[in-house]
Amino acid sequence: MAVAALVVPGAPAHATYGSDKTVSIEVWGQGVKLSGAYGTIAFDDGNAKYRYSIAVCWQASYTRPNLYASVNGGPRTTLSTSGTPVTIPQCLYTASLVTAEVTPGGTVGNVTLTVDGVRYNPPSSTYHTNSAVYDNPFN
Repeated sequence: MAVAALVVPGAPAHATYGSDKTVSIEVWGQGVKLSGAYGTIAFDDGNAKYRYSIAVCWQASYTRPNLYASVNGGPRTTLSTSGTPVTIPQCLYTASLVTAEVTPGGTVGNVTLTVDGVRYNPPSSTYHTNSAVYDNPFN
């Protein structure tokens, strides 16, 4: 009696995300809160991508704040701050909720998020930033 075996390829591996890490970054200038970023960031277990959901707060900054990301200490890229208007307790005014999934290419070891703001105090202005590094728990 002959026995034939049928080998069926399995489904491709599907990376899943780990637990959300809290994002809470505030930018202060001359004792005044200028801007902030509040939300979450998470990494996939395949070390290839990350996702975020962040409310960007424009409080007293002279210009709209920017949100930047840098992967593994590389060049920073500007993330969109045009999102869904939301009310959060950390911000006096309406914040902008931005969400995305990012696949930068290569292994994602960590992501540095940076927020900026400008303090205008006539006749001059000063540029301020604050950053936080989020490590990928899967590598």
